[in-house]
Amino acid sequence: MLFSMTGFGEAQRETNDIRIAFRLRSVNNKGLDIQLKLPYDLSYLESAFRSQCKGKLFRGRIDVYVEFEVKNPELAPPVRMNPARLNQLLALSDQALATEKVQGRLDINTLVQMPDLFQEQRVGFKYPEHINSIILNTFSDALDCLIESRAEEGAHLLRDIQSRVQTLHEEKNKVRLFVENRAENIKSAMLERLHKLNEDVGVDENRLTQELVFYADRLDVSEELTRLAAHIQTMKTLLEAEKRPKGRELEFLLQEQFREVTTIGNKVKLIEAADRIVKLKTECEKIKEQVYNVE
Repeated sequence: MLFSMTGFGEAQRETNDIRIAFRLRSVNNKGLDIQLKLPYDLSYLESAFRSQCKGKLFRGRIDVYVEFEVKNPELAPPVRMNPARLNQLLALSDQALATEKVQGRLDINTLVQMPDLFQEQRVGFKYPEHINSIILNTFSDALDCLIESRAEEGAHLLRDIQSRVQTLHEEKNKVRLFVENRAENIKSAMLERLHKLNEDVGVDENRLTQELVFYADRLDVSEELTRLAAHIQTMKTLLEAEKRPKGRELEFLLQEQFREVTTIGNKVKLIEAADRIVKLKTECEKIKEQVYNVE
């Protein structure tokens, strides 16, 4: 099973007391980066939100958007009057009356409309535990929705990567077969050429052996092919495993595969093998692009 780092999740809940909605978006990132856009009222729950994310996600940038509305006035933060502001307003009212150009006095309806006279006491405020449970459970649902979205995208990635890994395996076998056949062809061609030069002269076996060893060394990529095969098999096993996360391990395996393919290409500088080497490098690059999306 494979999980993408790209996804979207949302959840909302409405009761007689509150309405809460979460929208989560995730994109690629080297580590886990959680960006919370919380209203001030819910800032005390930030550590709980982060803890939930870290318990269910491993990599990716997670942007969390929140819509929150308190429907029950009894749950709203307490409101307190600013005495200094009230005294200032009353003093100004008395000054205005003293000019005899203004009649009447400030009433409560006018006072409640004055800015800064009544203030919500938000510092240290927390909602009751049953409200916190609703909020956190809704966030957990949004996280599960996000994970499901990442799993769906991961399934598409898995099919594509597995197909390309199989192509790597097949192309690797073609290179191995070509190199083995090429070594035998070189030996046969050298023997034939020597016999044509002088059929009456015996073949210098020592000289022939030296030449064969020289060409064999240039073409010997058996170790590179063996390591490449091992990396491919390890990648197949990792892709099928249930463990999370896998992205960084896959990136490492790709680096090792590309190193072996490059070495093979440098040693087997033959036109007949060029297409196979290019195909191997191309598939490695395409897998690399997909693996960058894997958690």
